[in-house]
Amino acid sequence: MADTPILISTDRCWLRAASASDYAALDAAIGSPQFPYELPLADLKRRGKLQAWFESMLALSLEGRARVFSIDLAGSTRCVGQVSLMQRDVPASWNLSYWLHPSCWGAGFAVEAAQAVIRYGFTAMAVGEVWAGAAHWNQRSIRTLDKLGLQPVENTPPSNGAGSAPDDLHICSLSRERWLQTWGESEGGLA
Repeated sequence: MADTPILISTDRCWLRAASASDYAALDAAIGSPQFPYELPLADLKRRGKLQAWFESMLALSLEGRARVFSIDLAGSTRCVGQVSLMQRDVPASWNLSYWLHPSCWGAGFAVEAAQAVIRYGFTAMAVGEVWAGAAHWNQRSIRTLDKLGLQPVENTPPSNGAGSAPDDLHICSLSRERWLQTWGESEGGLA
């Protein structure tokens, strides 16, 4: 991994720009029997559209409309998941998403990596707020979002003019100002 630039490091992870070679890890994670059948990525895989979706995310990254980070474990395991920020139609507003191979669930890697990406978004990018959503049945992801400091949003405004969020989604957000109040001091007072 010496030739792979590390953009962000955490206690146990290295987060780097995703590359086309990370698709195999995504495919393996989604294909795992433990990966929830109901999640959108699993649906994309079933419909044969997972690779096209992944390639579109990489293209959005090249255009600056998304940042997709692959999670490598510090010990050497390459691409156990990804965390991404994708620009919404609302100025300075970005959507957070993540996936993690089921073999790494429950170890806190999703929270650790997502915290680092949120910090990067608020300190190195022009992110004003981060939004995320999880299906109400997906309590593990909702707990992750809670640990990240995202707060539930009522009367969710649409980000693409298509109406409000489906009733089965737990939508939450975190503004840069709130992040600075909550995390800024522990993050070295970054402004």
